[in-house]
Amino acid sequence: MFRIGEFAQIGRVSGRQLRYYDRLGLLQPLHTDAQTGYRYYSARQLPRLNRILALKSLGFSLDQIGKMIDGEVSPEALRGMLSVKKAQVEQSLAAEQARLRQIESRILQIEEQGALRDYDVVVRSEAAQPFLSVRHRCPDMDEAIRLLQLVVHQGIRQIRAAHRNQLTVVAHSDFEDEELDLEVGFTLTRPTNEAVRLPGDLEMSLRELEAVETMATLVRTGPNYQSHLAYGALGVWMEANDCRIDGPCREVFLETPFADPAKEDTVMEIQFPIRRAA
Repeated sequence: MFRIGEFAQIGRVSGRQLRYYDRLGLLQPLHTDAQTGYRYYSARQLPRLNRILALKSLGFSLDQIGKMIDGEVSPEALRGMLSVKKAQVEQSLAAEQARLRQIESRILQIEEQGALRDYDVVVRSEAAQPFLSVRHRCPDMDEAIRLLQLVVHQGIRQIRAAHRNQLTVVAHSDFEDEELDLEVGFTLTRPTNEAVRLPGDLEMSLRELEAVETMATLVRTGPNYQSHLAYGALGVWMEANDCRIDGPCREVFLETPFADPAKEDTVMEIQFPIRRAA
């Protein structure tokens, strides 16, 4: 089982959302420690979480969602309701397209019910690496994407190609809060004294990205809005193999994003430091 912060990170939601869903009776922890009050969740609860998120993205109220889920609505009826909402979204303005893609991806995960798809999880160690990065708290995902774009564009301009290795994002967030505590930068082929100044009084500085003895990794290819599918697959794998998260998650981009504005797909490796559960 996972503590609330770990389950929030795997489900790509905030801990505050999970506590709110608990109060409403929409998604209650599998176990609550009577002494500490800690909430614990299982990967088997991911399908219910994703159903809630998909229906919420479609515009249903949480009260409606509760009735739909707990009223034993048939899969055919639920699929029909989702199809009607999908058609309404498709008729909206171009700005709604990003929302539509998120909805379709969540629907796909509901249908798969947490299946691993074609993802292969590889466990290995990671050596320490020089890391030229900036750490910043982002209020939402839109701001996080803007930070990522800024680091990519300025990093390509200011870091020598011979020194620049892979774009890496380290998620220091415990996902208890709404803000995302992210460290974004490039691993380097060798240490350098170069500093990269960014707009907004931000600066990328050199540090060592820590070595990790046991890292569960998974490579995914596809649009960013489907990344939660891979995170869910890793969560299922970790629970099946009795593993716990043991440090900040990393996203390592095997192809630099935003280089081609017309290309939506990204190739990245998701990395979770792990340890065997006691």
